[in-house]
Amino acid sequence: MPKNKLSLMFESIFKRDVLSGNTPKPELTVDVHAHVLPQLDDGPVDIEQSIEIIKEMYAMGYRKIIATPHVMAGYYNNAPEDILQSLHILKTVLKRRNITMELEAAAEYYLEDELFRLVECHKVLTFGGSKKYLLFEASFVTKASYILEAVIKIKQAGYTPVLAHPERYVSLNDLEVINRLSFNGALFQVNIGSLTGYYSKQAQELAELLISKKLVAFLGSDCHSIAQLESIKHAFKLKTFKEATQLNILNNTLMEKKITVFA
Repeated sequence: MPKNKLSLMFESIFKRDVLSGNTPKPELTVDVHAHVLPQLDDGPVDIEQSIEIIKEMYAMGYRKIIATPHVMAGYYNNAPEDILQSLHILKTVLKRRNITMELEAAAEYYLEDELFRLVECHKVLTFGGSKKYLLFEASFVTKASYILEAVIKIKQAGYTPVLAHPERYVSLNDLEVINRLSFNGALFQVNIGSLTGYYSKQAQELAELLISKKLVAFLGSDCHSIAQLESIKHAFKLKTFKEATQLNILNNTLMEKKITVFA
């Protein structure tokens, strides 16, 4: 029986998507760490740059992005209402332009006294619904004891502490310290770009160690610009990335709608 025009059209689209070398298999459909909201931090300077990043990430296989703008006293004084308003505006523009991407907002909190105050007052943005994942970072030379103190306080306040890019902290280049943080409830979010040596050789080695010890809960792009996505694309081809996605990574559990992926 000859194929009708509609069948041929879908067959053509399917073949083009599968055979294209520019379309990686979306083993990760959710990004938990991305600076895509405009004019809030050192990410996109306007909404057009935000849209450019989002469209590229869709082409890479992502179907949900959790926007995590910096919150740092004196530098990025982003209150929850400011972040949520920016999210609403971006989602409205995406809808008007028929750009498909599920967006959610949390924040990347800087480890400082102000974070403890916000946690105690429950004025923080988290992701993961009832899991209340709270993403935080610290100075790259912060003592491990201070990070441990933060983990304990965040946990006591009813949140699940998620340490952003642990591979980049000098004080965590010690498996015993990492295990202590994990024992006390810290989850680790490794930057995908670290697997390529994008930040440093030391960060790459520690990221690989965390993967080998099955201590990675989330993988994040930590994307600030479209140029940064090149290192992410390169990482997708690495053996260590494949190994990481075979762990119990929690990224895709955050997808509200089931996605059918053809491979």
